[in-house]
Amino acid sequence: MLLELRIGQIGLVEDLALPCAPGLTVLTGETGAGKSMIAGALALLRGGATDRDLVREGEDQGWVEAVFDLVESPAMLRECSRAGVHLADDGILVLRRELRREGRGRVLINGRLSSLSVLEALGSRLLTIQSQHQQLDLARPGYARDVLDSTLHLTELRREMRARWSEWRELQERLRRRRRETEAEREQVDLWRYQRDELAAAELDPCEEERLLETLLVQQNAAAIRDAVGAAVDTLEAGEGDVISRLGRSLRLLDQHGSASPRLRDVLGMLQEASDIVGEARLGLDRFLDSLDVDPAGLDELQERKSLYEDLRRKYRTDIPTLIERLHDLEERLARDQSADADLEELEANVTEARQAACDVAERLHRLRGNGAVDVARRALEIIRPLALQDLKLVFSVQPRIDDTAETIIDGHPCRLDSDGADEVTLMVATNIGENLRPVDRVASGGERSRMHLGLTVLMRAGEEPPLLLLDEVDAGLGMDAARPVAGLLRDLAADAQLICITHLPTMAVHGGNHWCVAKSERGGRTLLQVIAVTGESRVGEIERLLGGVGSDELGQDRRAFARSLLEEAGCA
Repeated sequence: MLLELRIGQIGLVEDLALPCAPGLTVLTGETGAGKSMIAGALALLRGGATDRDLVREGEDQGWVEAVFDLVESPAMLRECSRAGVHLADDGILVLRRELRREGRGRVLINGRLSSLSVLEALGSRLLTIQSQHQQLDLARPGYARDVLDSTLHLTELRREMRARWSEWRELQERLRRRRRETEAEREQVDLWRYQRDELAAAELDPCEEERLLETLLVQQNAAAIRDAVGAAVDTLEAGEGDVISRLGRSLRLLDQHGSASPRLRDVLGMLQEASDIVGEARLGLDRFLDSLDVDPAGLDELQERKSLYEDLRRKYRTDIPTLIERLHDLEERLARDQSADADLEELEANVTEARQAACDVAERLHRLRGNGAVDVARRALEIIRPLALQDLKLVFSVQPRIDDTAETIIDGHPCRLDSDGADEVTLMVATNIGENLRPVDRVASGGERSRMHLGLTVLMRAGEEPPLLLLDEVDAGLGMDAARPVAGLLRDLAADAQLICITHLPTMAVHGGNHWCVAKSERGGRTLLQVIAVTGESRVGEIERLLGGVGSDELGQDRRAFARSLLEEAGCA
């Protein structure tokens, strides 16, 4: 329940605090007095669009705040928890929206910064606004289906339908993508196979090209290298002055004196290490000479192998490691191409299965809608006919959405499947005796549609935790007598709910358990909007004004007496 509505520096409002009560509260005032400001403020708390010009002239910031008591609203407490808003034991929820003339506004929930999405999630559940303009909702595609499904409690089945449909569409898209990939791959498969075979036959090694270059250089300069190596061997150990012999003699001469000095022992160690290294070098030269075998035919093979590496690098415009990676990639592509048919078959089977699952849910929805449409129409008429529409005929027409190109079959007809099922649900009405049923937006007047929308809203919300319902001149187009049954409906609805009704008809206004009057005043050269709770004689005076004006003449006295009788008749005198 809304405990208090606060508005500050918005439009003509400087600072306004409206304590709210359960039941029906009526809001009246002269045309242009600012009654719509209350509706606009509540719309902001539902996450409605903002306009910086709403901020009062001369102010930098305006705000709207609502205080709710949710102790007896378990569904809303769960919704708050899901939104990450944790309430104290008193169940108080405070929604506040701040507008700034410059820069971004803010949303605060129980004093903490929050987001517009959280405000929308909570505000739309706590506040419902019914206005003349909302009768346009009757013509919205899907409105009749939403009313029917909500009244028949098909929300969970609709949710399942949406999930099944989304799964089917996602699999369809995956199948389309896989088919496109397969078609594109098969245009390239011959080239891939040729490149794979060429690179595989080359047996590339990232280190081989460097070894080839070394071997070719050695083979091409073999004679000169052999002479140089032979001379080096002779220098190391041939004749009396060879290096190895001299190192040996030096070691023998110094070895017997090595213990005399640590420094001399260090020198001996270096000489021994040098002797070992020279010996290893000598053996290495022998092995190199033994391996040096110049074969003209082998030289040609080496040159051809080196040319192959060069040609492949030039042809593919990349290095050898990347070519080896490309070979692996080509093998994977060709393997995937071989499995493409099996992949497509599996995806096609999955699509068929998902479509059938979605079709099964759509068939259940179709059956339940068809079976329940007559009863929902009957219940709707019980609510709407007393609203000055006593001759109304109303039918929810449930027809499969026929599409000859579709694969989904409902009731033996090919139907286009959507996230809401496979039905076209149309609200058909006739407002006068002898007229044929036609779609509601082609028959009813604005006032008739507004009352129908109100009745259907009441029907949909039966059994739910009722939010605060703001009715913004839904009695437009009605005479005073025709407004009486509308007022009666609202009063019955307000027995266990909270309603605020903006009206200009006295026969509506007298049924409010609470009565607010909107008026303009002037202070300091500025126009201010005031909302005053009227009771007793002041309320009688406001009803008199609604009847045609306040006066002291005989006609005025009659109006005042009639105002009293209306309040007495409504039980609000």
